[in-house]
Amino acid sequence: MNKEKFLFVRFRWLYIAAVVIIFLVGAGIRLYDLKDIPLDFHPTRQLHSALIARGMYYENLESVPDWQRETAVRQWKAEGLIEPPIMERLAAFGYQLAGDDLLWIPRLYAIVFWLLGGFALLLLTKELTDENGAVAALLFYLVNPYAAIASRAFQPDPLMVTLILYALWAIIRWQRAGGWKWAVLAGVFGGLAIFVKSVAVFPILFAFAAVVISTVGFKSLLRSPQIWLIAVLAVLPYAIYHIYGVYINGEMQSQFSLRFFPQLWKDPGFWLRWHGMINQVVGLEFFLAAILGIFLLKRKSDRTLLIALFAGYFVYGMALSYHISTHDYYQLPLFPVVAIGLAAVVSVIFESLQGKPWLVSAGALLVLSYFMVINAWDVRVTLKRSDYRNEEQFWIKIGELFTPEDSIIGITQDYGYRMAYWGWRTPTHWMTSADFAVRELAGQEFDMEAVFYEQIEGKTRFLVTQLSELDRQPKVKALLNDHFLLISESPDYLIYDLTQPQN
Repeated sequence: MNKEKFLFVRFRWLYIAAVVIIFLVGAGIRLYDLKDIPLDFHPTRQLHSALIARGMYYENLESVPDWQRETAVRQWKAEGLIEPPIMERLAAFGYQLAGDDLLWIPRLYAIVFWLLGGFALLLLTKELTDENGAVAALLFYLVNPYAAIASRAFQPDPLMVTLILYALWAIIRWQRAGGWKWAVLAGVFGGLAIFVKSVAVFPILFAFAAVVISTVGFKSLLRSPQIWLIAVLAVLPYAIYHIYGVYINGEMQSQFSLRFFPQLWKDPGFWLRWHGMINQVVGLEFFLAAILGIFLLKRKSDRTLLIALFAGYFVYGMALSYHISTHDYYQLPLFPVVAIGLAAVVSVIFESLQGKPWLVSAGALLVLSYFMVINAWDVRVTLKRSDYRNEEQFWIKIGELFTPEDSIIGITQDYGYRMAYWGWRTPTHWMTSADFAVRELAGQEFDMEAVFYEQIEGKTRFLVTQLSELDRQPKVKALLNDHFLLISESPDYLIYDLTQPQN
């Protein structure tokens, strides 16, 4: 007996309409408040990229004063390599076209990249499940409140997630259809994802291994030229960049310090924080439902793929245990995994619904519509509530309190990046209490007074704009108040003169 078809499987026009509406809503909530400055999501990380992009743009800009061009380039060069500066180069190119360093341009890039990932997810989940599952996965991916905010960020992560999705789609097409075309596309997309941000190696490696082994088996693994091609294309871009950054240029050598903390594995707090991050980013209920989705996929090879993706995520979290439990955006590679699992769950649920097709379809459509509207409204409220435009003027005024000759060290927001970007003064950052805690976790020890005098040597001013952070470092606060003159203060900042110590 044939099962009754419902909703998007039954009505092709409804499927197309739903996809169009979801993309429009997904784009709309991201474009809302587009021109607000990028302090809404991990501003330290975004301003790191903003400084690099501005330096690239100003390098050959003749319409600005020499001191400003030199400062912008110097700030760019001072930023270490983390990932290849792809987003930054694209932003600088956009600035050139616009004739101004408009920070909403890289935000627009990030939005477009995330939306493009939606097409890959739609194709992938339709291949693994059906139209109902694909629409549900797309809806989750595009209207999840956390993803809506994160996919506006001037970071490589939206592009990385999109490339992961295209790599997964291509490797599944290679499994289904075979051929050199899909082998090349899988390798290229996988290689680009890892190149954009190296943590993509975890989902790519585990997913590709699962698909390849389930397709050709262990015995034929090394005898297939297509598999060799996929592997070479996936590894080569980042391998070249890694060799350049570590052994030739040398700028990436420090990127591997303060990364690995296996001692956290035995700390219950680590697991609770990780759980909290999952709940905050994708929602615990969706995460658990996606795990159940493993057992609802019809093909054994597809179940193996989803198991591998979850395994890759787990290994990723264990390898980067500090970051996975403290940096919420490290959960972004989880979105493709959860979306696939949800597609399987929704597909099976809709297949099991009983009743008249039009009535069942209407009920299911109402549920999906409610999910879309309530989440879209949450995003709009979040963006409406946050307005950071006054921050720009504040930091411009702070910058004007100093002379070009001043050498500044400070406890300021975002490692001094706000001061550097809008104030055009580059302070040396005094570490926060959290920074000291991370280093103590790594086994480092500190004599706070000795570190203080070592850091202020040659500096003329100590700026504090994070007054609560100064309170969390009572030793530093006492050293400043007891030995240095407070020359300027307001409810928002303190400035100490370091040139004339008071005994």
